[in-house]
Amino acid sequence: MALPANTPPVSDLLAALEDRVATAGSGPLITWYDLDKGFRTELSGRTFANWVDKSANLLVSMDVDEFPRVANTLLITDPGHWVGLVWTMATWQLGGQVVATSREGLALIDLLDAVVVGPHDPHPVPGVETIACSLHPLGAGFMQRPNGVTDYAEVLSQPDVHWRVAPEAAVCFDAETPHNWDELGAVSPSCERLLLSPGPDPWTMVCHALVAPILGGGSTVIAVGGTPDQRDSLARQERATLA
Repeated sequence: MALPANTPPVSDLLAALEDRVATAGSGPLITWYDLDKGFRTELSGRTFANWVDKSANLLVSMDVDEFPRVANTLLITDPGHWVGLVWTMATWQLGGQVVATSREGLALIDLLDAVVVGPHDPHPVPGVETIACSLHPLGAGFMQRPNGVTDYAEVLSQPDVHWRVAPEAAVCFDAETPHNWDELGAVSPSCERLLLSPGPDPWTMVCHALVAPILGGGSTVIAVGGTPDQRDSLARQERATLA
């Protein structure tokens, strides 16, 4: 489903990703490292957007479509992981609200349409559509699928159709402090290639790792684990500036 040509942009962020795909889609957008495990995943703008489209379409296939309220526990358990960033953007692309919370915090949250969980606790959340992510560096599924959940690997069979929805709610991101769509569009853009180590605040991490480079045409290298010397070496290798 495509937006009509005369529909105004949902936000600068969504329009900026579309423009990046159209004009510079092959360049790197997010490069993710787990330095302790030796994993590396690089996503170009086009590849990232394709994962976002497929993830949005997966939600639609589960009858969770426009304006969803999606709890993204990956933003807490695995901050900076590329899968968590994909789910953040996919939720926004459907005009929805990202709820950044821990698994324990789910008990305090009402009116969720879906929950995204990682491999640490891949069990269903009662009464809510639950997507379990193996966090395999190439997006593969679980060796043994957990019962009662949708394995995120099913996203690979979803169509590549791109569509987005203008949001109705004021809040786009809810953690300890809610944030609205105007704040999202006001994030300072970055045109640099920056190396980040994810911090504890999910909104700050998402803004630095995802929003700023999309708005500014930059890119991020996200390094999890490792030592300061390893991160210094990685910055030289990736020609990135330490943030």
